[in-house]
Amino acid sequence: MQQKRLEPAEKTFNLILKLTPKDADAHFYLSNIYDELKKRDEAIKELRKVLELDPNYHRALNYLGYIFIEENRNLAEAETMIKKALELESDNGAYIDSLGWLYFKQGKVDKSIKELEKASTLIEDPVIYDHLGDVYFKSKNLEKAKLNWEKALKLDPAQEAVKKKLETVK
Repeated sequence: MQQKRLEPAEKTFNLILKLTPKDADAHFYLSNIYDELKKRDEAIKELRKVLELDPNYHRALNYLGYIFIEENRNLAEAETMIKKALELESDNGAYIDSLGWLYFKQGKVDKSIKELEKASTLIEDPVIYDHLGDVYFKSKNLEKAKLNWEKALKLDPAQEAVKKKLETVK
């Protein structure tokens, strides 16, 4: 999986699950593989299985919530999941980013900025800076939008979508 050899990894995790069907970690890693392979429905199914086996599996709570946010569906369920993940790991920057991104999708710009700024103090991640750029752009603070998109590109120069966003503020 770490080598991005996704098809063999998928086969391996499916074999593991035939032998130990209640292995929450194996279901979680299989969900990651399915998501990478653009098999979203299968990824969601595996994440739901993880949460059936372990309702407090915070990584699965956040991951499934984030998928729902990205697909702009089940936002109330996503909020419940992400807040539960944060109860379990309150200083996890990725989970705080998810909550901030949810608020953005719900049109709660001020709450979104607060959470995303907090997330950016906990981890340096191009996704968080991209999200901050989007929120600041929506709030018409073009200088801060530009600054955050530049930070995102500095951390990951291959982000074509962020490059296009930057062109809109230059």
